Amino acid sequence: MDVAYGEFSCERETAGAVLEKRMIQENVQTERFFPALLEEFVTPVFLEGVRRKFHFDGGQLAEIREVAEEMLPVLQKEAFWARAVYPSENLSHVETSGINEDGAQPAMLYAAYEKAAISLGHGVDLLQENYSEKGRLLQSYIVEALAGELLMRGYDAYNRYVAAYTDRHVARYHFPGSEEAFPLGMLPELLKDLTQEITCNAAFCMVPKKSVVFISELTQDKSVRCQGICVGCGNAACPNRVDENPLIRKYMERNGAK
Repeated sequence: MDVAYGEFSCERETAGAVLEKRMIQENVQTERFFPALLEEFVTPVFLEGVRRKFHFDGGQLAEIREVAEEMLPVLQKEAFWARAVYPSENLSHVETSGINEDGAQPAMLYAAYEKAAISLGHGVDLLQENYSEKGRLLQSYIVEALAGELLMRGYDAYNRYVAAYTDRHVARYHFPGSEEAFPLGMLPELLKDLTQEITCNAAFCMVPKKSVVFISELTQDKSVRCQGICVGCGNAACPNRVDENPLIRKYMERNGAK
């Protein structure tokens, strides 16, 4: 079924005071961060995965749990995601994305586009700054690692949401500054249209820092599968880069983003 843009779920009141401050912008669907991911956030499996992925010592698992438990209530209050239609007429020529199951490039098909943002909120930035100011640099880095993993899994949750609640699925992610058709200069306008909770400065650095913005290319072609979020990103130094991290590659393949 299709989800009408403009809907805003406010069933649970735990974060109501924060959510009421947000402008519910016309034609934008805004939701709290994916509940299933937050439920996993402080579990032993999630924390051990972060420990291994970011090369923490086994004895540092207690510190990782402590930081995660401090982050969780902040995330429950502030983390959110938003999506809206991105008109295809805004785009210049874009190459056909995705690949068929047999590895061949598909014929040009009609594609729909969405603009989307995911943010963990200002509180996570403040917590990290507080750790740094107190000289607790390990805890500050743990925040970075936990936030990065949560955002990484947020892409997959968004992917599954689109497939479950619309008649399309994600063929490819496009990021501002990654391609000629998606210049970095488009970022302020994307944020203006999506949410007032994320801003960027003249250097295109976003606040809150733990935020991502992208254009998703959607298709109804079942033979086309998502190539993974890293296809449209040139940040080769990113610790979450799928091509460079076999654990992430395995996770993405298991969840359908091959």
